[in-house]
Amino acid sequence: MKKNIVLLFICTAFLVSCTTRTYEEISESESSVSPTYTANVGPVIQANCVGCHSEGGRFPTLQTYDQVKDATQNGNLICRIDQTQSCGSVMPRSGAMPRQTIDMIILWQKEGYKN
Repeated sequence: MKKNIVLLFICTAFLVSCTTRTYEEISESESSVSPTYTANVGPVIQANCVGCHSEGGRFPTLQTYDQVKDATQNGNLICRIDQTQSCGSVMPRSGAMPRQTIDMIILWQKEGYKN
C-alpha cells in the first residue's frame, strides 16, 4: 500500500511539472524579445568575462557598454564565444556559454546594440 502511494505521488508530480510547450515554441518566444545591453548582455558579460577582461589586465577590457560594443563590432567577441568559427580559444575559458546566451548576444548585435 505504501509503495502505491509513493508511486502515485511520483506520477502526479511528474504530470503536473510537464509543460505542453515544445522546445521550438520556447526558443521562438524567448528570441522574439529584443535584448538590450543593460537587461541582457551586460549581466552575461559581467558574470562570464570581466574576471579576466577588466581594466589594467592583459586582455581587452569589457566593463562598459562602449567597450563591449567595440569588441563586438571591431574585435572578435562574437567569434570567440560562438565556437562556429576558428579565431582562437573559445571564451570564456571556463567553458562555452549556453547556445541560447550566445544567440541572444548575436541578436543584440544584429538589432543594433540597444543599450
